[in-house]
Amino acid sequence: MENTKVLLQGVAGSYSHIFAKNLGYTNMDFVKTFDEVVDKIENGDYEYGILPIENSTAGDVRETIDLLDKSNVYYVAVGDIKISHCLLGAKGSELKNIKKVSSHPQALMQCDKFLEEGGFEIYNEFNTAIASKRLAEEGDKSHAVIASHLAGEIYGLEVLKENIQNAENNYTKFILLTNNLEKVKQNKIISIALELKDKPNVLGELLNIFSEYNINLTRIQSRNIPNTCFKIRFYIDFEGSIKDGKISEMLTKIATKCLKVRVRGVY
Repeated sequence: MENTKVLLQGVAGSYSHIFAKNLGYTNMDFVKTFDEVVDKIENGDYEYGILPIENSTAGDVRETIDLLDKSNVYYVAVGDIKISHCLLGAKGSELKNIKKVSSHPQALMQCDKFLEEGGFEIYNEFNTAIASKRLAEEGDKSHAVIASHLAGEIYGLEVLKENIQNAENNYTKFILLTNNLEKVKQNKIISIALELKDKPNVLGELLNIFSEYNINLTRIQSRNIPNTCFKIRFYIDFEGSIKDGKISEMLTKIATKCLKVRVRGVY
């Protein structure tokens, strides 16, 4: 993957950057927002992009899920990164002099106990690494950011305190996006999103189809569809290959129970 360019949100030093490195990518471009990542993948400007989708303590990254639901992109790799948040300060700063802290809202939420105890002023940023880069440029010794150790190294910041997250075992799940499932040669898990028809026991009928084909479900989750009156969308992950004719047959049967059904990832 050294010669393949991958698109990330933020700047160098983000946790997305760490995930990209773990996948073997060395050639990366960065944009400001999640929307830009999805738009450029969907339009074919880039072959692959990376976004966070879930955190083990803060829950779903709603922005990513909303973008997946309304776009024609798919995820073809999934991985967990252990989140070890550091409080980073400008060169020469000390913890006792810090009055304000900035970071991505998810990172702030994951460290809220530490922040409450310190009584800091809190500010949102687009990305943990963007916050780090800005602090390095400004050099404000009363200001700190929450970010990765890698961000501190890249931008020359002081590590004022390590592992400030609430939960010791704090993980974020990242996904590798592309616009064409034909690029997938093999996979073990298929992820679908569906909206069921409004009739009695339709969920039971749907689950019976998986049982009929002896398919193992690895995850089932429901979520209110944004901008509707409590309509529900289901997300189901199950074992199987997208190349398997039996799976195609099963998905055709599943579609008869649904208003909408869409494969959203294979990995």
